[in-house]
Amino acid sequence: MSEWAVLWLRVALVLYSVGLWHSLVTVVERRQKTFLAALTSISVGVVFHLVSLVFDGVAVGGFPVGTLYQTASLTAFLITALFLGIYWRYRQESLAVFVFPVVFVMTLVASLAGPLDAWVVGSASRWWLAAHVGLFLMGYAALFLTCITGVMYLIQERELKSKRPRAFYYRLPPLNKLDEVAYRTLSFGFVFVTLGVVTASIYASSEWGDRWIVDPKIALAFLTWTIYLAMLFSRVAAGWRGRKSAYFSIAGFCCAALSWFAGSGARGWLAQ
Repeated sequence: MSEWAVLWLRVALVLYSVGLWHSLVTVVERRQKTFLAALTSISVGVVFHLVSLVFDGVAVGGFPVGTLYQTASLTAFLITALFLGIYWRYRQESLAVFVFPVVFVMTLVASLAGPLDAWVVGSASRWWLAAHVGLFLMGYAALFLTCITGVMYLIQERELKSKRPRAFYYRLPPLNKLDEVAYRTLSFGFVFVTLGVVTASIYASSEWGDRWIVDPKIALAFLTWTIYLAMLFSRVAAGWRGRKSAYFSIAGFCCAALSWFAGSGARGWLAQ
């Protein structure tokens, strides 16, 4: 991909990420006005994405589908354009929550096709690695709180259903408050894990070039992000609240912890 094509694609990526977040807030919290910001970001982003494709097409002298990066970029653009067309026809905001995680990931991959700026490569790339670790740890901390809140919810619910609740029952917050805290910490953690995936991809691309796409640690980072996304989807699509959400938060934390454990090479540490 040409330098200008990558530049405008990265601008589109930022706008898509803003649109993704506002779409999640719109559907989960039912804030209709918030979707205007999501729709604006997505619409402006698709314009910059089109500009990127035009620059790339001019640079290669044809249809820009010669590489994996170009194919990912074009596919993401077509999905976004089709989404906008469907939205203007049917006005279904929830569709954005299912479409834009895919668009975000594909655009992120495509945006790393060109050479990275000087402030990314070299010794400065270690800062991206440090940022990745810090952001992911913040995300895991939030997910741990979500898990603990889920455990508290299950205990509180069990005590509430019993005919003789123990004194511990009166020391726990109400069920609706626990469910709200679980959602807040989950949303907070999702932001940091998303940023962690971005910084991990930038670092891996600067260090390994095209090989970063098939690196197992990068795959595990995306797996963790997918787990977070699935937990948010469970509230949006299936309407999971309360007990179901609590069970999923506990299982989600265990899966995310295992993925981090495998990616950090802890097995080798234990073998010593």
